Amino acid sequence: MLSREEKNKDLEKEIDHEKKINISKKIIKIFLIILTTFMLIFCYMYFIGTKFIKTNDIIIRDNIPNSFIGVKILHLSDILFDSIDKSELNILKEECQNINPDIVIFTGNLFNKDYLTTADDIKLLNDFFKSIPYKLGKYAVRGNMDTQSFDSIMDNTNFAILDNTIDTIYNENNEAINIIGLNGQSENINSNDNYTITIINNYDLFSKYNINSNLVFSGNNLGGEIKLFTIPLISNNKYMNNYYNENNKKIYISNGIGSIHHLRFMNHPSINVYRMYQ
Repeated sequence: MLSREEKNKDLEKEIDHEKKINISKKIIKIFLIILTTFMLIFCYMYFIGTKFIKTNDIIIRDNIPNSFIGVKILHLSDILFDSIDKSELNILKEECQNINPDIVIFTGNLFNKDYLTTADDIKLLNDFFKSIPYKLGKYAVRGNMDTQSFDSIMDNTNFAILDNTIDTIYNENNEAINIIGLNGQSENINSNDNYTITIINNYDLFSKYNINSNLVFSGNNLGGEIKLFTIPLISNNKYMNNYYNENNKKIYISNGIGSIHHLRFMNHPSINVYRMYQ
C-alpha cells in the first residue's frame, strides 16, 4: 500500500505531465495561428494585392500654356506582362478608352525579367497599345528590362520612343510644350523655353542630366511592391514615394501595373491620369 508521501509524488508527476501537455498545446496553437496568418497574408498579396488596378486622378497646377489647360495625360508604367493576365489587360484597355487622353506616356518595363515572349503575347500587347486613344501624341521610354520586343510593339502602335531626345507638341493654337525622354545614359539635351515634361524609367538616374524640366513622370520602383502603410519594404531605389517636389520641379512616380515578385501589399497597381490646370 502506497504511503501518503508516495501518493503526493505521483499526483505531482501527473500535474506536471498535464502542465507540459497544456504548454505543448498552446505552442502548437500559437504556431498554427501564426502559420494561418502568414498564409492568409500571402494569399492576399498574391491573389488580391496584385489585382484591381486603380486610376489615380491628379491635378497639375503650373505655368502651363493657356491652350493646354484641360489636357489629359495618361501615364502607364511597368506592365511586366507575365504578372498580369489577358483579362486584366482587357479591363485596363477599357479604362484607358474611357479616360480618352490627349497624351499617352509609357515609362517602360513591358515584360518581366527573363520572360520568354510568345507570338500571342506580342499580338495581345500590340492590340492593347494600339487601342489607347490620343489626340496630341503617344510617347515611351525603355525600361531597364526592355528588349527589342519593346521597340517593335511601340513602333507598331504609334508610340514615339524618346531615346535621349526631345519632341515638341503643338496644339491647334500653335502653342507648344516639350516632351523629353531619357534612357538613363547621360547626354546633353538642349531644350528651349517651352513648358517641359520629362519622362524617364527610373528617376534615380535623372541627376545624370542637366535639364530644366517643369514636370517629370517616372516608373520602375513599383512603390516598393510591399508596404507597411506608407513604408516600402522592398526597396532598391532612392526615390520610393509617388510624389516629390525638387527645385520647383514636380516629380510623379507610378506604382506600376505589374509586379516583379508577383506580390503586393498595401500597394495596389495603378495608372495615373494628370489633368492640366492653371
